[in-house]
Amino acid sequence: MENWTMMILVLLLVALLHSFQVYSDVSGESWLSIDCGATTASVDALTLRAWETDDKFIATGENKRLSTPTNLPQMATLRSFPNGSKNCYNLPLKPQSKYLVRAGFHYGNYDNLQNPPTFDLQLQSGNLNVNVTTSLDFDPIYHEFITFTTERSVFDVCLIRTQENQVPFISTLEATIIDREVYRLMNTNMALSLVSRINYGVGQSVPDRFNEFVEKYNRIWKPQEVPGYLSSQFGVSIPISYTVEENNPPDVVMYSAIEANNASESIVLPIDFPDETQVSAYFILYFDIIAAYRILEDTRTVSIFIEGQLMNTTRLPGIGRGEVVSIYPVKVTGGTANLTVSPAEGTTSPALLNAIEVFSVIDVSKVARSSDSVLGTSFGLVPFAWLFYYCMVWYYRM
Repeated sequence: MENWTMMILVLLLVALLHSFQVYSDVSGESWLSIDCGATTASVDALTLRAWETDDKFIATGENKRLSTPTNLPQMATLRSFPNGSKNCYNLPLKPQSKYLVRAGFHYGNYDNLQNPPTFDLQLQSGNLNVNVTTSLDFDPIYHEFITFTTERSVFDVCLIRTQENQVPFISTLEATIIDREVYRLMNTNMALSLVSRINYGVGQSVPDRFNEFVEKYNRIWKPQEVPGYLSSQFGVSIPISYTVEENNPPDVVMYSAIEANNASESIVLPIDFPDETQVSAYFILYFDIIAAYRILEDTRTVSIFIEGQLMNTTRLPGIGRGEVVSIYPVKVTGGTANLTVSPAEGTTSPALLNAIEVFSVIDVSKVARSSDSVLGTSFGLVPFAWLFYYCMVWYYRM
């Protein structure tokens, strides 16, 4: 009898240990592009990116197709949620990793009601929450975050009804792992919500998305020319990005810029934040003089002001080298911050700017990151040891 009992105990402990090992070695997707509401997978002709259907990530909602045409194929379908107050996607991402997560919304009057809804988008068990206000506009709306995943092997993205007569929906959902050194001023107690990402000096004929060989982090760079400033673009397009500057900006973004008309003029850009109360912001400015065609000039120096306060003075390197300036924290009050790039004292060359990224910073330290753990990622050796202890006590009492 004792032999059988011991054998049962050993088998039980082996099974538990095997489960612990399996669940502890959690893998996950590094790159997800989900075409919500689609019934078949597709490949984007411009970026060559594969888009999959959302069936295996969510079990609720209804597939819908727009009746009006769109030049973005992935925006032609969506998943709506007429039932339930909260409906969630479960994404199998790598635990304790840094990700870009982006949700896209294009109403397109899919329900023929001319009533674009308002609802909440919630990520990672409430760590990140934002209001989504859709419209009848042709352009889609994106909400994008840079965040760390927790110990869980599943990252949840939820659509939450906030008004009785409003039906939440979603058109696309993307998640891309990024290197931990990118956005180096981040830590695990903060997340970034994208306010603006602009590729200066080019018009709308330039795409805002690139394939993964050019843009490895799947960022969208909005092309923009700014009235009153010169637009310049280096006339070479390299299909593969070899840049090694901070945050790995694509070469094609660094090859264009806006430039002040002369060395006594500054570049002044208003940055609009969706929240009109005080926020903490993270600014990143990208510089490369290659776009200015001044191959033989001396390096120039620029001073960066935000709301009139000097934040940084940077000497830009010579041709073939870029410079990235990260500024955090920046306190913004009132919904708008004026960014000014000026030639520093003694500089004879005009100020220029190739690109910017601006984020609102969200404090996620108040939410215990380990509280989301589930069996398999936080089971650990302590419960295993206690179980072993109680089994042995039971055995010797027999």
